[in-house]
Amino acid sequence: MDTGTHRTITLSRQMGSGGSYIGRLAARELGFAFIDREVLRLAAERLGTEMSQLEHRDERSSSLIENLLRGFFLGAPEVPATFRHLKRPVYDRDLFSLECRIMNEIADRCSAVIIGRGGFFALRDRPAGSVTQVFIHAPLEFRVHRVMKARNIPEAEARSAIEECDRGRSRFIRDMIGVEWTDAKNYHLCIDSSVAGFPRCVEMIVGMASQPAGN
Repeated sequence: MDTGTHRTITLSRQMGSGGSYIGRLAARELGFAFIDREVLRLAAERLGTEMSQLEHRDERSSSLIENLLRGFFLGAPEVPATFRHLKRPVYDRDLFSLECRIMNEIADRCSAVIIGRGGFFALRDRPAGSVTQVFIHAPLEFRVHRVMKARNIPEAEARSAIEECDRGRSRFIRDMIGVEWTDAKNYHLCIDSSVAGFPRCVEMIVGMASQPAGN
């Protein structure tokens, strides 16, 4: 596909909805780069740390306990006194800001499908028509079944993993951006993958991204 300019698809997804798989297929169909953990890898590289040191904070905010412990480690005796007003640690926001810069650099460099990490916010100021914001979702039971099958784990474990992931991503977006992760107003296209099916999801994304910029 050659439109004379780089195009970007940001794809937010619920765990078990097949969003990453759908994004990979759409990237292949369009001839776009597929960008997922590459954003975290580049962030770790620029911060001079191992990717494994950032993975536990990928698409999630630090917990209240983590914040408190960090305050003590940084020599902040006032933390307990301001417990109710404790804010997100600076480096959570710094990491997110760095990831936003990296996603914009990728969008400058090539056409790509970028998975998660608040991409819909990071690329909000790109030229009109150059970015397609997509959200893939599905009912909980559908997602539980898929995760059980993919990971070969019991239903209770799959359900717990999904609910924890949903809470983490929701809190991450709320803390970093101040919006609800699942709000359709954040996206150009929201698709229930359990209804549309994966091939149709890919078809809709490709069709929308293939429209001339500015339309």
